[in-house]
Amino acid sequence: MPKRLLVVTAALLLWAAPAQAFSKQTGTQAMDDGVSLAYDLYLPDGTPPVTGWPGVVVMHGLGGSKDDVAAVAGAFANAGYAAIAYTSRGEGTSGGDLTLAGPREIADERAMESFFAGLPQVSDTQIGAWGVSYGGGQIWDGLAAGIPYKAADVVATWTDLYTALWPQDVARSGIVVGLEQPVLPRSPFIQRFATAAAQSTDPAAVKALAAQRSVYPKLPSVHVPVAMFQGRVDYAFDVTQAENGYRRLAGPKRLYVGQFGHVPSTFTTADFTSYVIPQSIAWLDRWVEGKANGIDKEPPVTLAAATGSKRVSYPGLPKTKVVGVGFRGTTTSRLGPRFQEGLETFGVSLLKVQVQRVSHYPRLVAVVRAGNRVISHGAIVPKKRLDTIRLADYVQYLPKGTRLTVQFGPDGGRADFAYLGFGAPGSITLGPAFLQLQALTKPVSGP
Repeated sequence: MPKRLLVVTAALLLWAAPAQAFSKQTGTQAMDDGVSLAYDLYLPDGTPPVTGWPGVVVMHGLGGSKDDVAAVAGAFANAGYAAIAYTSRGEGTSGGDLTLAGPREIADERAMESFFAGLPQVSDTQIGAWGVSYGGGQIWDGLAAGIPYKAADVVATWTDLYTALWPQDVARSGIVVGLEQPVLPRSPFIQRFATAAAQSTDPAAVKALAAQRSVYPKLPSVHVPVAMFQGRVDYAFDVTQAENGYRRLAGPKRLYVGQFGHVPSTFTTADFTSYVIPQSIAWLDRWVEGKANGIDKEPPVTLAAATGSKRVSYPGLPKTKVVGVGFRGTTTSRLGPRFQEGLETFGVSLLKVQVQRVSHYPRLVAVVRAGNRVISHGAIVPKKRLDTIRLADYVQYLPKGTRLTVQFGPDGGRADFAYLGFGAPGSITLGPAFLQLQALTKPVSGP
């Protein structure tokens, strides 16, 4: 497996916090099962308010630790918040076994929030949460479980774990393997499901464990204000995961889709440091501290251009149109016509392909490219019929004159590491294919 797959797990936030105006204390806290979790407590300089500093619980990504989010916690402390960043069980110097944001981790989250709220320097009623990737998923589940956060920021995470990593019952195997590898040594739970999860050999079992770790069905009952930050192109958690939250959340909400994320994106962009973090603080300022800063009066959905600092805001999810693209022939690689206008993808595109014959072919992967750039991908367990492949929801700019290529196979091939192949495939014969491309009615990027 290419080493670059492993970076999907880190979600490291390697940027410099502003000049320090806080103190930092390190400690451990015992959970009810005796496992100790490592934490760092950040307290603003000066005398705390009579009721204590407003607080924020800061949570890291899978395969990481509290150290990875030190700059984020520091930014909150500089903004006048007490912040606690703790390392999840089974990671870093914390004890225990990792069970992948399951009930045990949510019990830990509740205990850490309660410990934090009980500190004399911290308000016991004004506490919010910020989490990235694995941490964001835990925050969503913590909200559904009733942990008393006043507001939350969730970054590059999931609302429905199964559709994120096993869409249409086929694993995004390269991503799943990349997520599994760093945490396998301390997770008997993941060891037990590792092969089934990566190779889609037991979809029912994987679906059951993912359901227990997904907020999606409970979103209509969550009334806590949540700001969602999702990357334009994020192979682990595509834009659909944040759209789920925006569509279904009962409380106040905000959605930003920007230039950051898991591979092939990064979390070290200027967009992340200069926009996501200040907006995260402003959201908690409004809903944790009650400051009338106007963020709740702004258009709730904002989309960043592919490059630069341009951003466009909308009163709701942006309007889209469907652009049809035909791919004739029977070959595994096919070239479509040139676009007569610039387009920017947004939403789930559908690729329909005629399966004429199939024998022992466990997965049919489709990769849509513009030159060498992967625009999207998806996979199905093929059957002899007109099959529909739901492509991942990435926001990609396609200049006028672009020609898309679609490549079919048992894996993503050299062009795409999201879908790895396992075992020898059988045989398949394909007919014509047709792409229903979802695109913004007006691109944000480009001239």
